[in-house]
Amino acid sequence: MNKLIITIDGPSGSGKTTLGRAISKKLDITFFSSGSIYRVITKHFLNTNSLGFENFEIISLEPLEIQIDQHTYFEKDLYTKELNTKSSQLAQQIEIRETVNNILKFVESSAENGLVVEGRDMGSVVFPNATLKIYLDADENIRSTRRIEQSNNQETTEDIFERDRRDITRKNSPLVVPKGAITLKNNTSTVDELVDEVIKNLELQ
Repeated sequence: MNKLIITIDGPSGSGKTTLGRAISKKLDITFFSSGSIYRVITKHFLNTNSLGFENFEIISLEPLEIQIDQHTYFEKDLYTKELNTKSSQLAQQIEIRETVNNILKFVESSAENGLVVEGRDMGSVVFPNATLKIYLDADENIRSTRRIEQSNNQETTEDIFERDRRDITRKNSPLVVPKGAITLKNNTSTVDELVDEVIKNLELQ
């Protein structure tokens, strides 16, 4: 029997992390956010002025703690306007994407009970043979409000729209609806309602 893998793709602020964590709790499987890896690598770059490193170790998943060489990074420090903007820019580089994809494959191999993973190209590129692919979306004004709150009002609506533009138009692994994905709209639905929809579709696989 193949390992259960659920991917959640979608634009910034659509609620991928919230839904992913709820699914992982419901199904008792591992949750991981690919964006956290991009942010950690970006923070390491800002600290060291280098994109190179010898050792990358995930110390803890919940809450996320990662060690790169001699530097330790914590999830609570990864959501700032500077990191969001710079990580979106660095994510355009194919070398960075390949590094992150390799890390994600390691996370998947370590997730014995299964994995729900969210990002921009999880179902389209990283895990194209996932058990269930989800594309989560929401209206622009709702998404921008969520991201502004998450960044403690450091980001603006224009920042969100610019990141959308980069994600959709980038040459390497642009944001698309993965082939075979179900599309969910996260405007007024509760998390429980979305999880129920995911479980319903999972039972059809």
